[in-house]
Amino acid sequence: MKRLIAAAVLLVAVPVCAPAQESDHLSHGQGYAFLGGAWSRSQTGRGESSNSFQFGGGGEWLSGHGVGLGGEYLKSAQSLNGGYYLDTRIGSANVSYHFGPSRKSRQVEPFVTGGLTVFNVIETDLGREYGGNFGGGVEIWMVRHAALRLEVRDDVGGRDLSAEFVPIGVFYLRSSQHLVGVRIGVSFR
Repeated sequence: MKRLIAAAVLLVAVPVCAPAQESDHLSHGQGYAFLGGAWSRSQTGRGESSNSFQFGGGGEWLSGHGVGLGGEYLKSAQSLNGGYYLDTRIGSANVSYHFGPSRKSRQVEPFVTGGLTVFNVIETDLGREYGGNFGGGVEIWMVRHAALRLEVRDDVGGRDLSAEFVPIGVFYLRSSQHLVGVRIGVSFR
């Protein structure tokens, strides 16, 4: 009797556990992780610049028509003219468009994105600043569930680094900036 029950369980469990032949249906969600560098230049005309190392990740839900909704979170360690560092956290809510249908059989998938951005400089009392972002890139699907993600993104807003006022060793931040980042990462679905 035990063998009969075990055989019945196997007959039911194997088709449920075994992957069925996958059709070329639409992919409705994906996540990604990246690292890269970013550069900014002061909008005040003084020629001050900063650079940063960035890493982060995000995800998005994709409709069948290429439109996506998503968000991301990144950490950016900014330095002013190669000197002092500020730890900035950047979060965003984005809308994207992936050119062509997001089918699993696609090898190359170009996209554009943009949305709202929140900047928060850690260890300061300056509070949050709001801005926007826009960019684009390409996902090169190496295997069914993983792609190489190449992207350029401009986070606009926040505050620019300035050495004019230095209370207790913390830079005063002012003005607005363009923090242009070049990213390389992986996408997965």
